[in-house]
Amino acid sequence: MANHSRWEDVKAKRPAASAQVRSAMEESFSLAQMIYDLRIEAGLSQRELAQRMGTTQSVISRLEEGGGTGNRVDTLARVATALGRHLVISFPRTVPAKIKDGVRVA
Repeated sequence: MANHSRWEDVKAKRPAASAQVRSAMEESFSLAQMIYDLRIEAGLSQRELAQRMGTTQSVISRLEEGGGTGNRVDTLARVATALGRHLVISFPRTVPAKIKDGVRVA
């Protein structure tokens, strides 16, 4: 007899993610959604964006799925360049609640 578990049972046995882990996941998904939205706005497919960046479609897919919690600045800069955008990194003392075309990560 196979040993199968229901997904709900597996999730119930796992410890809840800490607030810090949840926050990092939300930031990753916000960035992923932004990359997706900008790509769609530019009228590009994942493959076309990948070609502009000199990478593969699967890399773009991972970026858009939120698998980029450890995205390197150079990767994000390549995304920005390929989309005709700028990447701005700032360390201000205070951050507005909403940043147009941006993701608040800290």
